[in-house]
Amino acid sequence: MPFFSSQSLASAAAASVLSILIVGAVAFSAVGYVEWSSGVNLTHFMGRTAADASTPVLLLKGRTGCEQGNRPLPALSLPLE
Repeated sequence: MPFFSSQSLASAAAASVLSILIVGAVAFSAVGYVEWSSGVNLTHFMGRTAADASTPVLLLKGRTGCEQGNRPLPALSLPLE
């Protein structure tokens, strides 16, 4: 009796083909979902930026309430080479 019978080879080939088809279907679905969600997010983002464009922009002049932002910048003591 041979180590591999023709029936076991056929079932192994069928299982391999089936697994390749399943992986392909999952990959196709994932790519489709990413493209769909990107389109939805882009539409949502464009809708929000259009609404935000109508609100006035407040310009900050002078000092802010943030103590970190009010400090002077540190001077470099070493020359950059």
